[in-house]
Amino acid sequence: MTPMSIRKRAVNILQLPGQISSSSHAEILRRLKLAVQSGHPRFVLDCSRIEVMGAEEIQFILSCLEEAMKHNGDVRLAAVTPEARAVLQNAGISRLFEIYGSTESAIHSYQVRPASMAPLYSETAETQPDSEYAA
Repeated sequence: MTPMSIRKRAVNILQLPGQISSSSHAEILRRLKLAVQSGHPRFVLDCSRIEVMGAEEIQFILSCLEEAMKHNGDVRLAAVTPEARAVLQNAGISRLFEIYGSTESAIHSYQVRPASMAPLYSETAETQPDSEYAA
């Protein structure tokens, strides 16, 4: 099955195939690069068809993220199966992506708050003033 790409509300949606082969990898990256070059570096990768999150798939989504970030863009993952999410977490990759339950919620997240505006820490975490720890 060939990958499908759609643009919705200035966000590119890439429907990933069940397995990422070298030919589909090249085709999707070609589409991604075209979108980035035309000034649309925001992507949602719809992972609902991915059967197994293996090394090829991980390398692919990292390649997409790298290309988007070169142009101040971002990649968000949508509809990731629990098994695939566990693989991403175990590989330490899940922290690099915002992961959403559906493509629509991933698209909406771009409208609410761009990834570049995301805080690097929790603003609600309680902190103690330094003076309390002074000897």
